[in-house]
Amino acid sequence: MFIRYIFIFLLAATVFTDHTIAQCFSSANPVGGSDNLLVLDKRSLRLITFYRYNYGNQFYEGNERSDFDLIRSANYNYIGTLIGYGLFNKLTMEADLGYFINKTYTYNLDPPYPLSGSGFSSSVLSVKYGLIKNNEKRFFISSSLGAKIPFSTKPVTRDGVELPVELQPSIGAFGLVFQIFMVKEKSLTGSRYFLTSRLDVNSENKQEYKLGASLFSSIYYSKHLMFPWLKGDWTIILQIRDEIRQKDRKTTGWIESTGSNILYFSPQLNLFIKEKLNVSLMVDVPVYKYLNGTQLATKYGISLNLSRDFRL
Repeated sequence: MFIRYIFIFLLAATVFTDHTIAQCFSSANPVGGSDNLLVLDKRSLRLITFYRYNYGNQFYEGNERSDFDLIRSANYNYIGTLIGYGLFNKLTMEADLGYFINKTYTYNLDPPYPLSGSGFSSSVLSVKYGLIKNNEKRFFISSSLGAKIPFSTKPVTRDGVELPVELQPSIGAFGLVFQIFMVKEKSLTGSRYFLTSRLDVNSENKQEYKLGASLFSSIYYSKHLMFPWLKGDWTIILQIRDEIRQKDRKTTGWIESTGSNILYFSPQLNLFIKEKLNVSLMVDVPVYKYLNGTQLATKYGISLNLSRDFRL
């Protein structure tokens, strides 16, 4: 088994200088919908838990498919929790925690050879502040500032060999997260409009590897489904999300096959059960992608979210 690991890493080393395969594992926007956009009331507690699956099996060069085939397919399974507490009416504390059940590459060998990493991702501890709350016009703006904190700065290894960056559950570096959220509601029609933006800035890890900054911007439209034949409290949410990532950097310079611009269409269906529990299913489908160099692209992602608020 150890010899086989060595072979895989020697093979990967011959192409990683010009071919990086991280794009499929760039997990963004894990909590779909609008549950976590605005500040909470004082002494309110919000729990959101979610499961996410991502899959990819095709390399891209720019916006064109590539015939590069080192990896047959890649996927990850991720579970996470977001905890929010209303410290004051305009100030909410949040903690975002997550765990990769697996991050797996299946190498295009004979027979196909899977290689996996797992573990806790970086957590984000943040403070969210309500900037504007206009109940008459149903218009709200909030923003947040958070610290990204790795659970470990030591890379994951298999049989004494360090896994590639793409299979690490966390880059092992600290960072900052800035977010802004805008919401406009139309109560008579049961419609809502959202605009969100998130900026991640990362520091260098102990292996002198630095992830590029990323900017995720989303536009949402949600509509409460009010049909006499439809049982239950259902809402449909349509999201367009643009994800921009800068190139990663090592001590030797920029890594060419990193960084991208991907546009997603993400429809979501939400069920509100007994005015207590939100259950929603979301699908991520890339509709445009431009990847620097040669990278493995996401084909689709699926998320299941559960959310509930408590008054303390």
